[in-house]
Amino acid sequence: MRYIVLASLLLSVFSLVAMPVDAEAASRAGRRRALDSVVQVQVTTRFNTTRRCSGFLFSPSGQVLTSFHAVSDAATVSVMHPNLGVFEVDRIRRVDPRSDVAVLSLAGGEGAELVSAYVGDSRGVKPGDDVYVLHHSHGTAEVLYATTVLSAGYPQQFDSGFFIDDFASEMMLFELDGPFDAGSAGGLVCNEDFDVVGILLGGGSPTKNGRIGYALASFYFRPLMIGTYDVSWSELRTEHESEGEYFDKFLGPSQQRLDYQAPMAESYIAWFAPVHHASYADAEFTAEINDNIDKSWFTTLDLTIDGRELNEWSAARIFVWPANLNPWEIADSADRYVYFDADSLFTKRIYKDRDTEERIVTRHILVMPLPPGRHSIRYENRGANYKSTGMRTRRINLSPAEVELIDIQGLNFVSWLLLPNAVLRAGEGEPVRYEVDKRPLGALEVNACIRRIRYPVEF
Repeated sequence: MRYIVLASLLLSVFSLVAMPVDAEAASRAGRRRALDSVVQVQVTTRFNTTRRCSGFLFSPSGQVLTSFHAVSDAATVSVMHPNLGVFEVDRIRRVDPRSDVAVLSLAGGEGAELVSAYVGDSRGVKPGDDVYVLHHSHGTAEVLYATTVLSAGYPQQFDSGFFIDDFASEMMLFELDGPFDAGSAGGLVCNEDFDVVGILLGGGSPTKNGRIGYALASFYFRPLMIGTYDVSWSELRTEHESEGEYFDKFLGPSQQRLDYQAPMAESYIAWFAPVHHASYADAEFTAEINDNIDKSWFTTLDLTIDGRELNEWSAARIFVWPANLNPWEIADSADRYVYFDADSLFTKRIYKDRDTEERIVTRHILVMPLPPGRHSIRYENRGANYKSTGMRTRRINLSPAEVELIDIQGLNFVSWLLLPNAVLRAGEGEPVRYEVDKRPLGALEVNACIRRIRYPVEF
């Protein structure tokens, strides 16, 4: 009997010790999952202006929930994931302007190892609860921070304002306090387990901590996540006559460019993003691209900058250099495919003691500004290295305006132009004929292109 009692006591002690450990491990796993699901949505409008906001992946097939007001009047939409690169949005799956929510579908998202957030039950959230907010604000370097629910209720229970007055009266909102700006819309509001209980939509008056933000409770946007209909791009068109009439839900009516970033003395690091391309006019040309390009792309994963993982930096600090932006103004089209290629600094063992440099390609280069000086970079190259683990740690010393290319040497701009088919002889199949044009990109060209993206001259 004494042994049974002793065993019961020991089990109780082990349970008490193990429970916090299990809860802490679950919280860490939830935190990573939530961070990996956050994306930045980049919109080019029909007014030829740009907007940026946040969103999150809720499906491994590549569906993103974001704010409708940010994608309204869109001509094109792309989504940037810090670790997985740039995806084009090929379909708007669902929209609900009254609750300011939209669902985007990513081209090529099915095979990209996407991590989706868990959506929790928002009905138990109450004022005073601690929550986590994850978003790509323009004004902060952090993606994640903790805050408190100030109040929860229906729009008519809050003070009147430009956001509240137009919102669906039957849907519950949470009022939060934090560093919100136009880039915050579409961000996640998570409980202590990092399950999503709300999506940031709009804001109100300034506070000492930034600005009041409003989030839609997850109970009300869940139905949109399981719908099946598609929305045409024309349905996103509003009655605005210009970008100047754009009604920003965080900052109010605004004449400013939403992608403006204040100049600073800065240097840059740049790395290749994975390839996610769409189909081209000619099926054989598309197949040729798939055969040659998909075999050569790689992913720089687990990128850590100065001790902080990449997905913990706000994507507002990261911008995209597309191959379409080049000194020769050669752009992608239905019969032209443009990309960057380079040698990887890693090598690949091909036979016994013989090594070869691995050729790598991409459609987009990701760029991050950093202050001049010393920095620590750690990353893993998957796919371009078969000799070792692929891990590399580097210490770099950046001079002002210098661009450090991570794992890249011998950078080129490449264009494939589809040519008309040749005259066939009897028994021959149709060949795919294209003209290849390769042009080197030196330090001056790289710096000029990055400066054009970072500080656009038009306002």
